[in-house]
Amino acid sequence: MKFHLTIILFFVFKVSFSQDSSAIDLSELSVTANIINTEIKNTGRNITIIDRKTIENSPVKTLDGVLQYALNVDVRSRSAFGVQADISIRGGHYDQTLILVDGVKVNDPQTGHHSLNIPVPFSMIDRIEILQGGTSRVFGPSAFSGVINIITKKISKNSVSANLGIGSFGSKNAGLSTGLIFKQNTASVSLEHIDSDGYLTNTAFKKQTIAAALGRIYGKGSLDLNLGAMTNQFGASNFYHPKFYKQYEEVDSRLVNLAWKHRFNRKLSGILIVNQRTHHDLYDFDDYLGSKKFSSVNFHKTSVLDAEWKFKLDNKLGQTAFGAEYRQEKVLSNRLGDNLSEPEIVDAELYPNVFYNKSKTRDNLSFFGEHQKKWDRFSLSAGTLANYNSQFGLAFYPGIDISYFSNSNTTFYASANRSLRYPTFTELYLNTSTVKADPNLKPEKAMSFELGYKYQSKVYSSVVSVFYRKTTDAIDKVKRPTLAVPTMENIDDINMLGIELNQNLLLESYVKFLKKLTFNYAFLKADRNEQVFQSFYTLNYLKHKFSAGLFLQPIKSLSLAIWYTHKNRSGNYQWDAASPMLAYPKVNLLDVRLSQQIGKIALFVDANNVFDKTYFEHGFVQLPGRWMTAGIKADF
Repeated sequence: MKFHLTIILFFVFKVSFSQDSSAIDLSELSVTANIINTEIKNTGRNITIIDRKTIENSPVKTLDGVLQYALNVDVRSRSAFGVQADISIRGGHYDQTLILVDGVKVNDPQTGHHSLNIPVPFSMIDRIEILQGGTSRVFGPSAFSGVINIITKKISKNSVSANLGIGSFGSKNAGLSTGLIFKQNTASVSLEHIDSDGYLTNTAFKKQTIAAALGRIYGKGSLDLNLGAMTNQFGASNFYHPKFYKQYEEVDSRLVNLAWKHRFNRKLSGILIVNQRTHHDLYDFDDYLGSKKFSSVNFHKTSVLDAEWKFKLDNKLGQTAFGAEYRQEKVLSNRLGDNLSEPEIVDAELYPNVFYNKSKTRDNLSFFGEHQKKWDRFSLSAGTLANYNSQFGLAFYPGIDISYFSNSNTTFYASANRSLRYPTFTELYLNTSTVKADPNLKPEKAMSFELGYKYQSKVYSSVVSVFYRKTTDAIDKVKRPTLAVPTMENIDDINMLGIELNQNLLLESYVKFLKKLTFNYAFLKADRNEQVFQSFYTLNYLKHKFSAGLFLQPIKSLSLAIWYTHKNRSGNYQWDAASPMLAYPKVNLLDVRLSQQIGKIALFVDANNVFDKTYFEHGFVQLPGRWMTAGIKADF
């Protein structure tokens, strides 16, 4: 019923609003994740842009909160406020989505559970680009089912911004950011703190983030240095097993990035990005820290060194992008990897006699080339990426996107792309009482095909897309009836069919107090189910997801944002081996923000999960009920 209603609304909006051009221009939005910047209406794939105004007006305080509303993005949280949230796109799972910050890859090779441990305060996010579908031909192995590019705010004037908030369950949040411009140089520092006493037993958390940036603009380019650190300590009550309520985790993420952009001449420009990312993870399954059983605690330290050089060449045949990337991934652990001949102590003072006695390093080298050509009413983008991984060998990722512009507002497109993902260190090596890894896992591979329609004018935008993804050697955590412990496996082929609808309307030209209406609907169907096994991730996709946001301004300076989200998830879960399999219940959530602008001061009240629904995203991990927050923000 929801699908038919969306189709009807699509045609109603198309007829009613497609000829008006009097409001803010939606047609000029562009995507910057690739070195070839392209207007969204001209791209041969489905792309979503979440702009700054939408982020600031929505009832959210963390990245996972705003992604919850996005088209065909599945946010599976185990707690509130992004304490731990798994992000997937188009029915993929949390290890299949590439996360970028200003084009820098921040995925962790230990596990995708850490993908959102990003050392960037939420207040510093300017906009978010979501690229649906596999894009390995440009971004490499991790871009299996989609890419999320987080773009931070750029300093345009001397400024100071501060915010404070308090809310349910003893939650508190505070932030401070400063920006300074002097001659051709910029500098900024941002801090963020958020904590809570917890909404259930052992769900308290404390998260702190700091980021600093230095930039210099010169005649033909720019140089930027970014540094960030994030720490998070949280109770992980029954996160990975339903009968262990004393689970606990600490994570620490740090990133140093240097970016050099330069225009060599009128036709050739390039960007060099060099970064170092480190991540520490302490995981305690059953209060082993309290009983001084330090050797039973999981200690992991990953480090990633990445250097990428991309070029863009304008020529008579169009635009050509090419480049190379070297990436080294390393883990030190007392659980993951091969045995070390000389173990390293974890922390002699805090955890005596505990050593990193395992390690694994793998190197990745890739070269890519892509060409984009526009003529008459057509646009063609094609290319390939050659990737060599020291653990898995050589692989190629070709792809092609074709667009046809029937007029200045309407585009029809088609694409075909190959993608691949290498197993994480956790999937290869973690053996515990809750999972058995497989060091012989194969990389998972996919071929994706997409057809779509786009319409964009100044006040209205619409996207309708259909995609089909054929996955081989899919990696999943699987529970089989004959085995006591779930195992990591390459399961048989999985084919996924999907339909996506996105609509955006700027309404203020017609009704003064109505600002914007946006809604998204996605339908997914896999040709596999859990007939002979229980899937923990791959087959627990959202069959139906619908989200709608309405932004109003009842009176001057007073704003109201309302978001509704419906989720209908495939798959099953169970409390233990003796309990029956349970289907995931449908989820219906309503979130509201009321805000008042008084000069440079903004006051707001948020209500998340307004109707106090009990719901689950990961089987037996209950998420919070109604959560109220009030806050103030000042910009100077």
